[in-house]
Amino acid sequence: SLEDVTDYPKGLKIFTVYVLLPLITIYLVILYLYAGKILITANWPVGWVGYMVIAFSIFGILSFLLIYPLRNEEATPWVKFYSRLFYFLLIPPIALLFAAIFKRINMYGITEDRYFILVLAFWLSFIAVYFILTNGKNIRMIPLSLCLVAFLSSFGPWGAFTVSHNSQFNELTALLNS
Repeated sequence: SLEDVTDYPKGLKIFTVYVLLPLITIYLVILYLYAGKILITANWPVGWVGYMVIAFSIFGILSFLLIYPLRNEEATPWVKFYSRLFYFLLIPPIALLFAAIFKRINMYGITEDRYFILVLAFWLSFIAVYFILTNGKNIRMIPLSLCLVAFLSSFGPWGAFTVSHNSQFNELTALLNS
């Protein structure tokens, strides 16, 4: 009987459904238009596409987590629509993120920032595919997998600082050799 209780704060519901979701949708449209502009002009901006996609993804996933209890309510069909399509709509921005980050890595090597953006791109890909295949049944996968990724990327030979140090050292060596 406790699982059937759906007490959801009214203020949070109003904020999420009528403010946050429309803002996320507007940002998504802007991101798609911007991706179209990049593809048409073949002119990549210097380093901030990744931050735009990461920001959209973080706020989109946060809003997904906030509306999760509302996804099956009859009074909010917009929420159900968003819950079903968000991860499908996230695939093209993730592809744009991969293209942007690999373009920068090929030009300048891996830095700590690029490493974390690349790790987040792989994590976003995993989360998107997971939620597409499972229809979003287990939202605990988001914090658990993010915690695991943060833990694994913080130390060891695969960690951010070791990988970026080695990459920048190799870039400098290649530059000095040439």
